[in-house]
Amino acid sequence: MKNKFILSLLIFGLSIMPINGCENTTSLNSTTKNTQQYEEHSTLSTCSDVLEEPDLDTTSLLTTSVKDGKSTTVIQDGPYGRISLSIPAGWNYKTYPMDSENFSNGLYGIEFFPKDVTDGYITLAYFDSFGVCGTELATDTFTIAGNHASIGTYDNHKYWDFISFSDNYSGIVALTYKVENWWEIYSEQVMEILNTLSFDSSIKEGGTYIYSNESEVDKIGLRLTLKKVSSSGAVLMFHQYDENAPSGELNFGDAFAIEVQKNNTWENVPIVINGNYGFHEVAYNIPKGEITEQKLDWNLLYGILEPGNYRIKKEIMDFRKSGDYDKYTVYTQFVLN
Repeated sequence: MKNKFILSLLIFGLSIMPINGCENTTSLNSTTKNTQQYEEHSTLSTCSDVLEEPDLDTTSLLTTSVKDGKSTTVIQDGPYGRISLSIPAGWNYKTYPMDSENFSNGLYGIEFFPKDVTDGYITLAYFDSFGVCGTELATDTFTIAGNHASIGTYDNHKYWDFISFSDNYSGIVALTYKVENWWEIYSEQVMEILNTLSFDSSIKEGGTYIYSNESEVDKIGLRLTLKKVSSSGAVLMFHQYDENAPSGELNFGDAFAIEVQKNNTWENVPIVINGNYGFHEVAYNIPKGEITEQKLDWNLLYGILEPGNYRIKKEIMDFRKSGDYDKYTVYTQFVLN
């Protein structure tokens, strides 16, 4: 049975041009595309939004190896905190920052594996939400690196499939990929490496999308997310997941607005541009059952954003015919460190 994992879990295109009828007006245009201390307790998780185990290309991982006779402290920073491990001699590793295209699962993290194997590795990653499902899943709770962790194994095989940490290390998950051929030899070393894990949530770097209920509209089968989040832009992603939900054609335009959260209240981010400004009056289609991307660059309109919690406001139209449509306001949140 394949491992299954659950995540409930901004670059930029902008042009300036005059708009008819507006004097000293800036047009903001974006671009789009479709695209082993044991304290045992039995636990089970529920299921939603399943990710299949990815195929592995080991050649892309063999980039850094540890020198003989030494251990190396490997660090990967991200928007939720710093992950670090001590990797001993005889093991290879690779770090993955946010938005790494080749990272198997999770937001950012570290992969490691014995240097003399040709297949299989361990991923240690941060997940904004993690869950598992399966009828042949057994889980137990242990203490690893000084924190409680749930270890899950499918189909009673000899290696574990995941370790989900809790307490101060909540969000950190270890996953195995194609380790069956070398697990008997290296399993103890894997656990020794994981016992060196450190997660420091006070050291944060970069930005990331944050899931919220306001980013999804079930009535039209649409969810908004973000990737490549920075202080000056992002890539906005429109996930149309239910082809039968819209009553017409889903459209969106270039216009957007950004709000910042202050004292638990959302406020408009001040505009820094001088004079009048405007967005192109265009309509981009969101194909049913597909993911559409829109590149946003807000440097001209809002400047470089300071660290904080933000959300992007977008208008979505369910268009049936001229004069016959429904309009929805959708928000997608992100954080900047």
